[in-house]
Amino acid sequence: MSKAIVLTQYSAPDDVAPASVAIPADCLRARYRALQGAPALVTVDYFTDLAAIGACEDLAAASAGVARYLCVESQDSGSYAGVHRVLMIVAFQVPATRVAEVERWYREEHGPMLLRAPGWLRMRRYRLHAGMGGKLWTHLALHELRDAAVLDSAERALARCTPWRAQLERESWFAQAGRFVYEYMP
Repeated sequence: MSKAIVLTQYSAPDDVAPASVAIPADCLRARYRALQGAPALVTVDYFTDLAAIGACEDLAAASAGVARYLCVESQDSGSYAGVHRVLMIVAFQVPATRVAEVERWYREEHGPMLLRAPGWLRMRRYRLHAGMGGKLWTHLALHELRDAAVLDSAERALARCTPWRAQLERESWFAQAGRFVYEYMP
């Protein structure tokens, strides 16, 4: 059984509610508003089983300004008792020849360093299964944060200045990563 998400980004202004996507009853949906920039809104539908997504008839439906990604979980740092208020999404188009290196970097260095920051609550990573309406990222990382202040932490600064990361930063695909910061909408 593979855990999965459907991540939908909406470029609509903050005051426009995104169109509803039909989802199975056992799915958990979270909605977020951009703290800065676009896309303005995002929903993340969490599924306990990739097979459950087949029941979602509207998954392939897309309209202007909507990007949708079906992703399979590759790593979860574990749940926590607190409440996250901010979601940072980092998206990459990793060349097939670099996937193993990126996986190792996230698991062995980058992820553990970020999770040392007070308020960096959880990290879940995903691989693209299908996507439409936007840039076809191959890998997504969803970082659940207590608040946006943790983005300025010393631990994050250290995680962003290692020799391993510097090596990856020299590659064009890494420099073209998508980074999006959202606040939770109850």
